[in-house]
Amino acid sequence: MSARAALRAATRPEHDRVDVAFSQYDLTSRDGYRRFLLRQASAHLPVERALDAVGVEASVTDWPGRRRSDAIRADLADLGCDAVPEMPFAGFATLAEALGGAYVLEGSRLGGQVLRRQVSDGLPTRFLAQGSSLAWRALLTVLETKLRSLEEIGEAVTGARAVFACFEAAAGCEVEKN
Repeated sequence: MSARAALRAATRPEHDRVDVAFSQYDLTSRDGYRRFLLRQASAHLPVERALDAVGVEASVTDWPGRRRSDAIRADLADLGCDAVPEMPFAGFATLAEALGGAYVLEGSRLGGQVLRRQVSDGLPTRFLAQGSSLAWRALLTVLETKLRSLEEIGEAVTGARAVFACFEAAAGCEVEKN
C-alpha cells in the first residue's frame, strides 16, 4: 500500500470529523468567516511552527513557499483580528510524523479551493486561495519517497492524527459557542 493510501485510510474518521466540525461555519457572512479563520489559525499556526521546528524543509524543499501563516494572519487583520488564541500542539517526534502533519496541512490547502467559492465577495481569501494540485502531487511524491517502511508510515499516521486532533479541538471550541 502506498504511503498516501495508508494515510488516507488510517485517518478517514479524523478527516470526516474535522470536515463536519468546520462545515458548521457560515462562510458567506463576515462574522462566520472571521470565526472560521480564527479557528483555522488557532490550529494552523502552531502546527506550521512545529513543522518548521522539526526541519520538514529538508524533505519538502519547497516548504517555505507552502507556509500560509502570513496569509491567514493578513486575512484576519483585514477582518479586524490581530490576536489569535492558539491551540496547544506538542509537535512532531520524527520527520515521518512531520510528513504526516504536512499531508494534513497540504490537504487542507487543496480543500481551501473548494471553500473559497463559498466566501462572499469582498472578504479576504489569501489563506484559502493558496491551493494547487501540482503542489499536492509534489507532496505525494515526497511522501512516497520518504515513507518507505511500515514503521515510517505508522509514524506519519501518528503525526497526521495529531494534526487532525488539533484542528478538531480548534473547531470544537467555536462550535460549542454557536
